[in-house]
Amino acid sequence: MVVLIEQFINGLAIGSVYAIVALGFALVFGVAKVVNFAQGSQVMAGAYLVWAGTALWGLPLWAAFLAALAGSVLIALLIDLIAVEWLGDSAEIAPLLSTLALSFMLDQGVRLIWSPDPVAFPNPFAGISLQAGPLYFGATDLVILAVTLAFMAVFSLLLKFSWLGRSIRAAAQDAVAAQQMGVRTGPAKLAVFALSGGLGALGGVLVGMYFQQIDPSMGLPFGLKGFAAAMVGGVASLPGAVLGGLVLGVFESLAGGYIGSAYRDIVAFSLLLLVLVLRPQGLLGSRALQGLGGSRGAGAIPTTSPLADNSGFPVTVMGTRPIPMRWTMGLTLLIGLLASFAMDGYWSGVLAQGAIFATAALGLTVLTGMSGYVSVGNGALMGVGAYACALITTRLGWPFELVLPSVIVIGALAGLLFAYPILKLSGHMVALATLALGQIGYLVMLNAIPLTRGPMGIGGIGEPRFALLGGRALEFPGAMTALCFAVLLLALYLVHLLQRGHLSMNFQLIREDRLAADAYGVHATPYVVIAFITSSIMASLGGMMFAYQQAYVSPDSFLILFSFLLLTMVLAGGIVSPFGAVAGGIALIALPELLRGHAEYRELIYGTVLILIIKFLPSGLTSLSFGRRRAPAAPAPAAGTGGTP
Repeated sequence: MVVLIEQFINGLAIGSVYAIVALGFALVFGVAKVVNFAQGSQVMAGAYLVWAGTALWGLPLWAAFLAALAGSVLIALLIDLIAVEWLGDSAEIAPLLSTLALSFMLDQGVRLIWSPDPVAFPNPFAGISLQAGPLYFGATDLVILAVTLAFMAVFSLLLKFSWLGRSIRAAAQDAVAAQQMGVRTGPAKLAVFALSGGLGALGGVLVGMYFQQIDPSMGLPFGLKGFAAAMVGGVASLPGAVLGGLVLGVFESLAGGYIGSAYRDIVAFSLLLLVLVLRPQGLLGSRALQGLGGSRGAGAIPTTSPLADNSGFPVTVMGTRPIPMRWTMGLTLLIGLLASFAMDGYWSGVLAQGAIFATAALGLTVLTGMSGYVSVGNGALMGVGAYACALITTRLGWPFELVLPSVIVIGALAGLLFAYPILKLSGHMVALATLALGQIGYLVMLNAIPLTRGPMGIGGIGEPRFALLGGRALEFPGAMTALCFAVLLLALYLVHLLQRGHLSMNFQLIREDRLAADAYGVHATPYVVIAFITSSIMASLGGMMFAYQQAYVSPDSFLILFSFLLLTMVLAGGIVSPFGAVAGGIALIALPELLRGHAEYRELIYGTVLILIIKFLPSGLTSLSFGRRRAPAAPAPAAGTGGTP
């Protein structure tokens, strides 16, 4: 019992930190309807500003916090200016990716200004514990709890009794109605971003005190936990964000104490998935948004499509130039031949890796571009294919002719498992659920040591050997590159099959608005499952070739950043165009190699390029020679009358 109580108090302490991060997420989402992926980086930046104030500028902790508070608010307002205001009426997916790009840039900026190495954070309560009978409590945990409770009390009073708080609550409930009643929603939006910055500074101090050290890479993990806490409690519910953070912290602490520290994160994200399956709106959330166009709320044209802007216009779709599949496959074949037989070994390998990622990105062309479901977890599915290939080749010694269909079957099963928790979700919740699934996949790879060898990975993966060649490999210099492009061509042909007939039409109806598709007689569930399975197969094929090319796989090869990279590729190339996936995949793999001489600025340049593409090329590279938007095509009657299950 003593251990249980101590673990419970420890869980409340770290849960308080998660609650602070979740509050910033819920505030911004509630008013601005933006998934702010930079919230975790704001916590990291706030922690570094406090550390700099104490360690470099000689300020006392309270003065350093006030300076960090001002700096964090400024950072948050810049995020609002760039990711929301400047992008204007971009698609719903645009702020998600632009805040992600800003998060990368903020992390790299901290590395350049200070250091990529961890630094000690000042904690005047370190090493102090209090005894209450047989119980021992760390002073740091108690201080974190006290500070969090005091902040929650002041924050609640601010929201309930101040003019600003009433404006924020009105804008969160219904911005259009609030404007009609004379509420100025613009200042309310600025206020929630400023508050999210303040929460970043407070969260940074609490994180630093709890762990007693900070580093520039800590932003993303805490951002993910904050998103998970907000989803558990209710995506737009402020009390839910607090409850979700505390519940998450307690479950983590109990799992670490009774199961093992390696399973803390798995328990946390499994809890998120359980809540999403049983109660998609969260513990304290509301189902009201589902009837108003998913997470978008009441707009001029309600829609569940993440590819549409606030007026319902699918900006990431309509500017895409329709490029015939035969041209896409012909150009891919030409690039593959040149890379395999006419280029030196270095650039041949670079283009081979581009083909690998293009294969995996094609899965998102099907899932996101054709059916409208945004996934930020496909990197884990790529890992499924890589580990399947590694295990089959190293333990069973099977030839390529058996590895290929085995990976397809395993990828299909993984896609089916991936789809199950998603079927009842819509809008932003789909993206965050796939993010949780991606994290669980990564953590399984990391901790299933008897199968995956954990952090050590699996090496010794030989070249693809063919039974038709008597168990020999292809014996010419560009053989691996040629095989990578051959698998890419196979994936393109699979997409071509999906683009034919009523299947493609029904995908389009679901993409534009699932609610309208259901009303029109198209039963969306089987099509969504098909899209997830196909996407998983293509990601697994990319992972298979990744394992062959690298001859080694490890969990670090499939971090959540891989999933973001795949999504960026299809957005940069053209989210509904197979040619866009090929162009985006090859371009974004080649770009870092071209910037190798400026490695320290690579993430800054990468983030800037991504934001510029979102702003000026919302339909991707495939819209460069397409000057005018096409009028939306009316759905074909065959799609509705078919109504196939």
